[in-house]
Amino acid sequence: MLTITDDLAATFGAIGSAVSLLAAIPYGLAIVRRTVRPHLFTWLIWALVTTIAAAGQFVAGAGPSAWCTAAIALTCILIFIASIHRGERSRTRSDWFFLGAALSAIPLWLATDDPALSIYLVTLIELAGLAPTIRKTFSDPWGESLAYFVLCVVKYALALLALRHWSLAVAFYPGVNVVASIGICVLMVVQRYRLRSSGAIQ
Repeated sequence: MLTITDDLAATFGAIGSAVSLLAAIPYGLAIVRRTVRPHLFTWLIWALVTTIAAAGQFVAGAGPSAWCTAAIALTCILIFIASIHRGERSRTRSDWFFLGAALSAIPLWLATDDPALSIYLVTLIELAGLAPTIRKTFSDPWGESLAYFVLCVVKYALALLALRHWSLAVAFYPGVNVVASIGICVLMVVQRYRLRSSGAIQ
């Protein structure tokens, strides 16, 4: 188990929170300009989960890492509101399936008394919420902001560094989100290149 000093954890937590809030500004402007179209289901799930997770972290005394989660929750709520009016309009059966799976897992997550299991469940719920965005990005890689998801990699990495005590359980949530954010970035880059190369986009 790796231990981070309180001062260093506070520094990483403050920087991570700032990155989370600042990253939402250009993303929000892109939504207003309609250059990106966030998927309503993804941001609904993320807004619910991160808000509950942030509250739980504060109650549990998670410290600076909870600051990052709270900042992420605020941006998720704002982007969810924006996506109601200017988000992706298409809804597939798979989108509804992942929405239902994520929402049905939330009561189980809240009811569990095992902290490690709770973390694993909330991470799986977030991944289910990401699925509609993955589907949308595969068919429309310009419908999301590459810069935003690059900053997501940064903010979750900082949330990792803001943990005072490291273990698999506490590092699992931000660690998986780092990997997931990298995956979305790679998908966007590959699909944009593929579509340009095939002549689908002039």
